[in-house]
Amino acid sequence: MNNLKIIFENIKSRNLDIALKLCEDNVTEKNEHIINNFKGVIHSLLNKQDLAEQFFKKSHDLDDKFEDPLKNLYLISIKKKNFDEAIKFSEKLCKLNNKNDLYFYQLAYAYELSNNNILAIENYEICINLDGHNKIKALNNIGTLYLRNNKAKISLKYFLIAYEINNNNKLIINNILLNYIKLKDEINSDKFFLIAKSLDNKDIGFIYNQAQYYILKQKFDDAINILKKNKEKSRFLILLIDLYFNMGNFKDGEFLLDEIKNDIKKDINFYNYFGIRSLRNGNFEEGWKFYESRGSKITRYLKNIKDWNGENLENKSIVVFNEQGIGDALQFSKYVYSLGKIAKEVSFVVNNNIKDLFKTTFDNIKIQSKDNFINNNFDFKISLGSLIKHFYLEKYERHDFLINLNQSEIRKWKSKLVSSKPNVGLVWTGSFFGPNQPLRSIQLKNINKILKLDINYYCLQNEVWESDNEYFDKKRIFDFGKYNLSEIVSIIKNLDLVISVDTAILHISSILNKETWGIFNIYPDWRWGALDRINPYNSLIKINQTKFNQWEDVTDKIYQKLQDKFKLN
Repeated sequence: MNNLKIIFENIKSRNLDIALKLCEDNVTEKNEHIINNFKGVIHSLLNKQDLAEQFFKKSHDLDDKFEDPLKNLYLISIKKKNFDEAIKFSEKLCKLNNKNDLYFYQLAYAYELSNNNILAIENYEICINLDGHNKIKALNNIGTLYLRNNKAKISLKYFLIAYEINNNNKLIINNILLNYIKLKDEINSDKFFLIAKSLDNKDIGFIYNQAQYYILKQKFDDAINILKKNKEKSRFLILLIDLYFNMGNFKDGEFLLDEIKNDIKKDINFYNYFGIRSLRNGNFEEGWKFYESRGSKITRYLKNIKDWNGENLENKSIVVFNEQGIGDALQFSKYVYSLGKIAKEVSFVVNNNIKDLFKTTFDNIKIQSKDNFINNNFDFKISLGSLIKHFYLEKYERHDFLINLNQSEIRKWKSKLVSSKPNVGLVWTGSFFGPNQPLRSIQLKNINKILKLDINYYCLQNEVWESDNEYFDKKRIFDFGKYNLSEIVSIIKNLDLVISVDTAILHISSILNKETWGIFNIYPDWRWGALDRINPYNSLIKINQTKFNQWEDVTDKIYQKLQDKFKLN
């Protein structure tokens, strides 16, 4: 047995003093790089990480093609939470051996820990494509990144691929279960709940999902009991706080949040959560900082253009892209107008389905769809969600700067609508898979009292839930949900009133300065908190739920207000 082999065996057997003495006695110019790596391993096992790091670096300096010290330096950097260093060492490993899927997995993981989700995903994808031993872990980690950031439809694809490879992996199965719960898919949630339970009903991941499952099934007391039993774990406590707020139990929610807020500010998994809570309450400085970790920022879009962080734009061009929903594109488009005042050239890039809602050009602002966007070497880019923090304190008398109004279409719809009765637009549900569903939507059976009034109601939503089909009487409600959003704009301009839950239609109507009655659940989205008080819609009247999961008081208010407004008997 050669000397290096003897040293290795002593390290393996934890005879560390003997191994260190053998290193000193057997070092040569030819093996010095290996001996220094051995010394680093020995000192690492002795928990002398700084000394170990010195030996690993010396080993690397002696032979920069030797992979072992780089692997060890990566592990030390992860332990020390020095993620920039971990990225540097794993990048070197990937260059040395671009066929080793582990190196790309480790690089992706370091990017994930440093909160750079875009590069984390890119390198997990490389790991997956190398089709090695770490493929399932990489699939799970990408799925988890997307799921954590509320992109459940995307995350599900990765989890299901992993499930096809191994249908007995309880981590993957529990993530699929959680995914279906997030999508409010009860059939598949029921299926995977039983699978996960049969595998290991004591697994902490399953217990967490069990609480989520009970919330989906509206067994709130059962969910609270599970969460209370496990509230020493951050994610259980966060879910309990969330449930308290959504149920209107603000006192207990605030108490628990105050207890844990210093801990969650240190955990990147809860950055976005804490940011949203801060923004809701008007703690904007801290809120905008943590809001930058929101899930919608996981995008490769325009990655080669420099991010704008407030630099002078007097002679510069900038592109703004909407990475969130339709409502956000509408509500926050006024900030693009403000950006146009300080930049030489602005391009606002939106999803194709809402392009026609906006003017083609407005002064130095050009609105383009993602499919037809031309990158003219812009100086900067910024997402619409990030743009808010630069202009949110500005006061706006109007919100429709960039909205396109087709006057001929408006006139056309004026001639089509019946004028013998009041014409009221109605949106009672949002997308079934939308945020905070189904808590923010009302079933048709719950507003039957309103529908009996002598009013022409126009359905403005593009989908009707299956549970509403038997109550959807087309003699009472004209179905206009089939029209595209640009036509909906012209329709709304000709209505007497719009009544809507928190959806894009509510924003369209309010931006158009049409009288709008907004129906909100007991704990609506953060955008209706402190931010809304700075720049409220002038035409929006809010009608808030006062009891969790009950809409009777809201229905009664709307019924009386309709009678008063239109002088109905």
